[in-house]
Formats: sequence, structure tokens, C-alpha cells
Amino acid sequence: MIYEFVDYRKYLESRLGKKGSRNGLRKQLAHHMRVHTTFVSQVLLGKADLSVEQAEDVNTYLKHIEEEGEYFIYLVMCKRAGNQLLRKRLDKKIQKIRQQRLNIKDRLKVDVEVDDNDRLRFYSNYYYGAIHVLVSLKGFRTEEALAKALKLPLTKIKDMVTFMLKLGVLESKNNELTYGQRHIHLGTDSELILKHHTNWRMHAINSLNFIDENDFHYSACLTISQKDAFKVKDALLGNLQDNIKLISQSREEVAYVYNIDFHKLIL
Repeated sequence: MIYEFVDYRKYLESRLGKKGSRNGLRKQLAHHMRVHTTFVSQVLLGKADLSVEQAEDVNTYLKHIEEEGEYFIYLVMCKRAGNQLLRKRLDKKIQKIRQQRLNIKDRLKVDVEVDDNDRLRFYSNYYYGAIHVLVSLKGFRTEEALAKALKLPLTKIKDMVTFMLKLGVLESKNNELTYGQRHIHLGTDSELILKHHTNWRMHAINSLNFIDENDFHYSACLTISQKDAFKVKDALLGNLQDNIKLISQSREEVAYVYNIDFHKLIL
């Protein structure tokens, strides 16, 4: 939520309520900061600024995590900046943090990657990812079963499985394939991200030829404000985090493809 704001006063108002609200939060914050309630009101009205030390008090009161606390302090410092050059420097830092917030790789804290040549092969088509997912399901843990499910020659499947075993993303136990210890994820800064997205969207397009009531497809073309566009994107990523957590704890029963698209119409 905090990353939607570039003005710390507006953020505080969203957390404490607008002037005249009787929720008592402004009074509680003032008590926590050891200042008079009038000072909090003056800050929110733009007649006074928080000090950096008081910003840290706000962090503890609002229970910001480390990244949120750092971001809030930068917002305060930017408003307190004594000259335009410093304000510009701090604003760049704020925008960088916001952009990192929207980087899936950073949000999901994934940092395990393979070397360039192996990574290039793994993302050359969607079959490698499909195999990695399918082996979690009973009935798809042999090369023969995978070949039948993916409608590929057994020799092709054997070649891909051998590669994935070497890579560590698959393991063979009791003559059955299973997940390996290595996990692979592409960040938005990867040169292979376009290929990865294209592979799975082609799969999604192909799935439209097969009507299934359990599938869900949504497409829309719309206009929206810049502020709300940021909110939608941040909400999508927040929802993605929640879903990834849910998926990680869910029992393997069926295999799905998970695609999200939200982008400008005019490039």
C-alpha cells in the first residue's frame, strides 16, 4: 500500500483518516511519538514536517517491515530536502524502489538461476516447464507417460529428461521422476523473458480451441488513470504473491497454466 504514494502526508492520511475522523489514531500516533496531537495535524496539513527520527517512530507505530520503513524515510527526506538537486536525487531513489517493488523477481525473492547455455535451452520451449510440473502428479512420473501426455516422441522426452536431471530440476527415485532441488525463475530483466512469455501464451491460445468449463480466459481493452494503473499492477502482483503461497501449500492434483497480462495498448 505504501508504494502507491510519493507524498508521505497523503500516505499518513490514508492510514490515520482524514481531518475530523474520530478513530483516535492521530492521538495514538502523537502519544507514540511523544508530541502533541496538534503537531500531527500540522504535519498532515503541510504546515510542519516530520524529522527523520520522528519518521522512524512512525515506522514502529505503523509496524512497517524493513523495506516499507526505508521507503517511508526516503519520502520524508525528500519533502525535507533543502534544495532542488537533493530533492531530485531522493526522488530518483523513491522511483527506483517503486520500480523494484513491481519487479516479480524481487517481490518473490527468487535468486537461483542456471548458467546461460542451460538456461537458454530450458526456456527454448514450454515442454521443459510442462515436464517439471507434470512429474508432481501421479501417473506422469515416467518418460513413457510424459511422452503420451505431451504427444511427443519418446526419444525427445528422454533427451529432455536427461538434460533436466543433469540440471537438477528433476530427480529420479525408485524409477520415478520427481522435483529436483533446484528451482528456476526468470526475472523481468532477463533476456529470455520474452521467449518464456511467448511460449506459454502460445499454449494459452491453443487451449482456446478446447472448451473446458474449468478454464478461465479474460481479455479487455480499457482506459485508466496513471495512479489507478499503478494500483492495478501492484494489486496484481500482491495477488500473485498470495496465490504463489497458496499454490506452494496446495496438494498436487491437476496441472494448470498461470498467465497474467496487463500492459499499455499503445507501445
